[in-house]
Amino acid sequence: MTRRFYYWLTAKDDTGKPYLVFGGNSEEEARQKGFEVLGGVDFVIKRLPTRDISKASSYLKGNRLEETKSLRESGRRIGHNKSLKRFKRDNMEDLLY
Repeated sequence: MTRRFYYWLTAKDDTGKPYLVFGGNSEEEARQKGFEVLGGVDFVIKRLPTRDISKASSYLKGNRLEETKSLRESGRRIGHNKSLKRFKRDNMEDLLY
């Protein structure tokens, strides 16, 4: 059986808080969604073997632990759709004033 992979978008706000958004079934689809949904925020596309956001968050936390060697940093919460909408709303307000 072949393992299926999906594409996820990761981004950080000005405070360094990480966000995770499902990008789609292809890298191109994820890139397009990143430009549309994240509205100019820098993002990275990650290829993960799950569509489940909880599992994808766990994969990213594990990767952060390997990279940073810090339990505190790896355990930092990852924002999802609801917190991303709040982040975008707050950034749009900053642009208006």
